[in-house]
Amino acid sequence: MRNLVDPADLVRLTQLTAAAMERATVAVEEADVALADDVVAGSVRLDRSRGDLARQLSTALVARAPAVPVLATIHALTELERMSGLVLHVARAVQRAYPQPVVPRESTPDFVELGRIAVWLAELAAGNGRVRSLISVEDDLADLRRILARLQEHGEIAVLSRCYERFAGHAVRLGRLLDSAVPRNQAA
Repeated sequence: MRNLVDPADLVRLTQLTAAAMERATVAVEEADVALADDVVAGSVRLDRSRGDLARQLSTALVARAPAVPVLATIHALTELERMSGLVLHVARAVQRAYPQPVVPRESTPDFVELGRIAVWLAELAAGNGRVRSLISVEDDLADLRRILARLQEHGEIAVLSRCYERFAGHAVRLGRLLDSAVPRNQAA
């Protein structure tokens, strides 16, 4: 029986989503509305790719593929959709704030670090099964929580910091799901 979706496609989509968050963070750091526009436009391509994988998965369901990989793949696509939505929110915040920076300059280094941690976790999720199994919510998100505690302001800065927190949380869950959806010997 043909596999549900090519496991490399899930990994590739995870890598593209991590790269999009990295670019959105640069847009925050540099108040770069052109880069934010590019991230927003790129989200359409990510949506299309996720849709293609979902259609492949529907075909696998009709063919009565094994339940565990099917469910893991469905959940992985859901996590990727949520992560992409958070990237989009960050980029749109830059667009809304332009020509002003979306965060105060004194908070910019914290957001750069939030972005670095969130992207790192997504890259770990896209790594091979051995690397994905090392992801631990408590250990990997400790720095993120420390930064978030400093960013207890109201308004856009609080909402934006939560986007990074949620992206990181989805990346951790995605890594665990990819362990189920992508057999270890097929991981990229």
